[in-house]
Amino acid sequence: MSGSPTSSAVSLSLLGPIEVLDPDARPVDIGSPRHRETLAALAVDAGRVVSTDTLLDRVWGESGRGGTLANLQAVISRLRARLREAGVPAEIVTATPGYRLEVADGALDSRVLAQGIDRARDSLADGDVARAQHHLDQALAAWRGEPLADVPQPFARAEALRLEGLRLTGEELAAELDLRLGRAAEAVGRLQALAVQHPLRESVRGQLMRALYLAGRQADALAEYDALRAQLVEELGVDPAPAVQQLHRQILAQDPVLRPAAESTPETTPAAAPPRPAPDERRSTIPSTDLLGELVGRDRDIDYLAELLRSPASRLVTVTGVGGCGKTRLSLAVAAAVEARFADGATLVPLAPLRDPSAVIPAIARAVGVAEGGDPFAALLELLRDRDQLLLLDNAEHLVDAWPEVATLAAACPGLRILVTSRIPLRVRGEVLFPLTPLDATAAARLFVTRAAAVTPGTDLSPEDPDVAHLCHRLGGIPLAIELAAARVRLLSPAAILARLDEVMAAEGARDLPPRQRTMRAAIDWSVELLSPLERAAFPRLAVFVGGFAIDAADAVLAGLPELEGGGGALGVIDSLVEQSLVVADPHGPHGPRFRLLEPVAQYALTQLSPEDEQAARDAHLTHYGARAAHYEPSLRGEGTVETLSVIELEHANLVAAIEWSLTSGQADRGGWLGWHLWLFWWVRGALREGRRLMQAVHDAATDDLVRVRSGAVAAAMSFAQGDLDHAREHWQLTSDLARSIGDAQGLPYAYGGLGLVALAEDDLDTAARVNAETIELCEVAGLGGEWLWTLSHVWLGTVELLRGNSEEAATLVDLALEAGRRRRDPLAVYIALFTAIQVSVTRGDFPGARAQVAEGVRLSHDTGDHANLAYLLEALAVIESLDGAGDLARVGVLRGAAAHLRSGVGGNVYGYYRPDEALIDQAETVARAARGASYDDDLAAGRALTLAQMIEIAVPPTG
Repeated sequence: MSGSPTSSAVSLSLLGPIEVLDPDARPVDIGSPRHRETLAALAVDAGRVVSTDTLLDRVWGESGRGGTLANLQAVISRLRARLREAGVPAEIVTATPGYRLEVADGALDSRVLAQGIDRARDSLADGDVARAQHHLDQALAAWRGEPLADVPQPFARAEALRLEGLRLTGEELAAELDLRLGRAAEAVGRLQALAVQHPLRESVRGQLMRALYLAGRQADALAEYDALRAQLVEELGVDPAPAVQQLHRQILAQDPVLRPAAESTPETTPAAAPPRPAPDERRSTIPSTDLLGELVGRDRDIDYLAELLRSPASRLVTVTGVGGCGKTRLSLAVAAAVEARFADGATLVPLAPLRDPSAVIPAIARAVGVAEGGDPFAALLELLRDRDQLLLLDNAEHLVDAWPEVATLAAACPGLRILVTSRIPLRVRGEVLFPLTPLDATAAARLFVTRAAAVTPGTDLSPEDPDVAHLCHRLGGIPLAIELAAARVRLLSPAAILARLDEVMAAEGARDLPPRQRTMRAAIDWSVELLSPLERAAFPRLAVFVGGFAIDAADAVLAGLPELEGGGGALGVIDSLVEQSLVVADPHGPHGPRFRLLEPVAQYALTQLSPEDEQAARDAHLTHYGARAAHYEPSLRGEGTVETLSVIELEHANLVAAIEWSLTSGQADRGGWLGWHLWLFWWVRGALREGRRLMQAVHDAATDDLVRVRSGAVAAAMSFAQGDLDHAREHWQLTSDLARSIGDAQGLPYAYGGLGLVALAEDDLDTAARVNAETIELCEVAGLGGEWLWTLSHVWLGTVELLRGNSEEAATLVDLALEAGRRRRDPLAVYIALFTAIQVSVTRGDFPGARAQVAEGVRLSHDTGDHANLAYLLEALAVIESLDGAGDLARVGVLRGAAAHLRSGVGGNVYGYYRPDEALIDQAETVARAARGASYDDDLAAGRALTLAQMIEIAVPPTG
């Protein structure tokens, strides 16, 4: 892209349902709801890079169901094509680690709103009321209704709230312009409407009082104040803010300052606002943030907190978060941003040096100018009761006994706002919590590069650098950790920093930081010092989890702690660690609440474990996940498969970590059983390389022959799916021989049956027929008749008969398999059988039957997330389209393109259970290419750009 698109009219609208317009102002169809949601996810950060992780989280949610990188790429491809085709002045640019939406000036309505309001303010500050009115009219005209009304995801709701707040600010400014231009009656109408919508917004009600007074309605203005005061007392237990009370007194006194000067023209004379102290009279001790460097990635947090501090309902706001996440830096920026709103300024009170909670009130009193002597709380209360002031109380977590008195101050002083930074909530009445999360991937990478450039001018590092992205991910998005790592760029590359991360986290940062913030370890030390003995014993053990954990897993790992004996399970201690910002909670996970330690916190916690405690914690972890895997296995071959696959996806990192610990600790047999219970997940989800690596290692280290049979069979299955037939044959043969020698009737069918798959793949039909028939007998001897392998062996035997030209015998065998799979409600067995059933139907010329079988197989493959299988089915449908006289040859290329795209997402051609007729697939392509000409390549490209949902839509005809 050579430069940003240019435009003079809105083409992308978020202020209402999302809408895209072409240069002639005609609506552009950008596709499915998923396309609109993805465009919205980019548009709310237009001009900034949004990482793929953030996009997947925004659009598909934290569960990630259906949200894969391949799906996202397909959606982006489709959006790009539609925007370009329609001539929309917006372009989606690939920029590691994600994408950036470039939108022309004036083409995005949310920008038009924000920029128009900013320009109106600037013009008003310059005394140009007419120009201010012009800018504001343009800004408010962009509003169409509830922002992003058709995008239900949380990110859109958050953006909608921000835009609603922006519009409200614009409406208040419009009312102010009405008053300055002598249009008091118009201002009254506008403000009465706003007051109905926002009855507790004192700035609106105060403006309305002033407008009523200037419209000659003094009695109504005073009645408005009475109504506001009664409402605030009833709902919040507070009086109006000091500025509103002062306005009330001015109206009572008919103060001339409220009315424009008599000789002034309406266009140029603003109505005077209530007098405020001069700047040098205000008690403000907020330090300048200019020398602290750019605050990266926190713009929205600043805006949200600034808006929160406007409300009478949020007089006491606590910013919580793990050490090093930037609570102090953010709060200083917020205080600097809102300071001018407070007639008595803003005051910083550092609390870290204090050790006695009884010293907090005296420290606040000294900071705001209370004279020494007497009762400091009473004196402070008397002073602040009528003040319009912000207090910033920094680092409060170690002084918990002081907070009831601070809460009393907030409740008793209507004009006082208190902003607190703390690693734990204060847990007092009236507290509003703002949990500060780590930086997202895009902001984290930008912070690293910015800080690296400060210590190494001229560095050519980019936020798109993969090593930078990986490093920031390992650092958990924690700003302090990122800044400490960036300081090492003078000596080490990002890749080298990754390799020496423990040393980097122990290294000191800037000397002007407090000691507790000079290293990441020191920052966490400060938090750990505040823990109880039980919490201090439990916290390090949680570091053995990878990718998060459920509460029952924590119960298992913490069960051996003497401190927990007689005290119930882990829930209480986990809740406390969440409160102290050492554990992150997701209470709304897809399968119940989940908890995790951020990576730097986990690294620290591991250093606090003694070798004996680590052994105990990891052994407990292995025991728990071994039991969970055994519990999952039956559902992978029957009813509940889809739900179980989803649960295993969530716990997969822990399951793998448990197997790896079994190998490290000399317990390979335990890890082997875990992997045996899990292997179908690896097959279905395409995790072949990982499954093969783990089970080969288990096979080589195991001492139990039963485990060696099963781990060898799984390693062979993974290598078969990768197309490594030699390895598969060798290991299936070795394990089947071992199973026979030890009399392992349960393991033998799985080892020996694999040899039938290899024979089928190599066109040795006689061997394939014999081995599959014998495998069916072995299953029945082992009590596995009618089970998963028994069912599939019938399918593969049917495939042999089909290749021999015996379609009737093939149909009989496949029907038997389908009946068994459906009886067990086993989607995997059913869709495997359906593929051969489709080939039988095509051979018979039963194309309607074949289409119905494809549709059923596609639905089941989609439900289980087996994209490799779905690719085979889409190609089968392409063959049907080419052979069926009623087929659509334009769909052949689309289906083949979609299949190729799916395979790219699982690492290429996965060699599965099937023997698709390659000659028929090639013939289908030849026929379609001849009929479609140059359009065939366009069909392929269209297929590659389809979303997963669109692939399902074209393969499964609508019902009803």
